[in-house]
Amino acid sequence: MYIHQTIGLKGFVLIADIAKSISVYRYQDETKTLSLLSRDIKPLEVFGIEYIIDNTQLGFLATDSQCNIFLYMYQPEARESFGGQRLVRRADFHVGSRVVSMFRVRCKIKDPSTEKKSSSSVEKKHVTYYASLDGSLGYLLPMAEKTYRRLLMMQNALVIHLPHNAGLNPRSYRMVKSQQRLLQNQSRNILDGDLLWKFLHLSMNERVELCRKIGTTSDQILDDLQEADRQTANF
Repeated sequence: MYIHQTIGLKGFVLIADIAKSISVYRYQDETKTLSLLSRDIKPLEVFGIEYIIDNTQLGFLATDSQCNIFLYMYQPEARESFGGQRLVRRADFHVGSRVVSMFRVRCKIKDPSTEKKSSSSVEKKHVTYYASLDGSLGYLLPMAEKTYRRLLMMQNALVIHLPHNAGLNPRSYRMVKSQQRLLQNQSRNILDGDLLWKFLHLSMNERVELCRKIGTTSDQILDDLQEADRQTANF
């Protein structure tokens, strides 16, 4: 093992190995012992790690040398976790840059423009910011399942509707890249914010037509995007 980064959170310790992916350890104060809780068994050249917090849900983020970012969960009830011995990969995304640094900030509770306080569910949710070697910045924000499904349908509609640079497909670009053959299906489950924000640059008629196709309204999509912007307006 070659451990190059560790991050603690209460009784948990997240460990990054340069070749053997990530592991989660649990520290028990009563017995002063550190024991292995779960780990990812597949090899991964980890560049950076961080926690992602969504109320009572705790996830583990890892980035690799191929410019990908992965989200793992500890779910002992899942069959593929083998009773909790293995971390379950729940999401993956190709960032396009080597991410080496991440940090968490609690979501913005008050709306900067109206001073209106957000719901109690936002108070225990964190946004995870990241920085890459080429100087780019980004963030990962947990969101409700209903909102995610609605924005996912809009993202798929935008892939078809918008003309893309050099005819390149953004959906294909965001798929995980690997030098080795992957023996599992890609999880995805992370929305492409760069693509979704292009919805704001469409004409009114285009917005109405796209929303009609997915069974929602333009106001609803705008509210979802504005809510994400409000929760991440920390700087």
